[in-house]
Amino acid sequence: MISGIVLAGGESRRMGSPKALLDYQGRTFIENICNAFVTAGVDELIVVLGAHEHEEKIRAAVPDHLMLQVRVNPRHRLGQLSSLMVGIYALSSESEAAVVNLVDHPLVKAETIQTLISSFRADPLPIIIASYQGRRGHPVLFSSLVYGELLAAPLDRGAKVVVRKDPDRVREVCLDDPGIRADIDTPKAYARWVGATET
Repeated sequence: MISGIVLAGGESRRMGSPKALLDYQGRTFIENICNAFVTAGVDELIVVLGAHEHEEKIRAAVPDHLMLQVRVNPRHRLGQLSSLMVGIYALSSESEAAVVNLVDHPLVKAETIQTLISSFRADPLPIIIASYQGRRGHPVLFSSLVYGELLAAPLDRGAKVVVRKDPDRVREVCLDDPGIRADIDTPKAYARWVGATET
């Protein structure tokens, strides 16, 4: 079983409004990401929200799909890893790997997710990272072999401590997908990326 986790628990302070609800080609960020995961064929999808004033609006924007579950991270102020932990705890016991994407990376393509899954199926390394023009981005696939490490990682150091632990268990998959590097967490970044895709 291949799982997906979408992290949408941040407060969007730099953006000034909930990133999950921003528009991208007629759909919200959260809708676009969830649809990419569903199209890619993951077996389950966990969306992790934060406990803040916009939770209900974001929850309402999440597509209604049988394989999709919403979880709330009451400790979202402790950082991204705390939300990833909530997602991992929600996974099925049969989960072999989880593809993780952030809500501020809304340009993720279903084909990119599918390529990471195919790479894992062909040679199941513990960590597989999408990259564009030699630079790593999102999504990232974590095998179940490292779930325990992620749950035990220090919150102040994030998942990077697990990724950097042993380079031999990490594979970069180079793809022609600039959305891998599209980190949209400020109004300037939104204008740059969304404006570029709509011209």
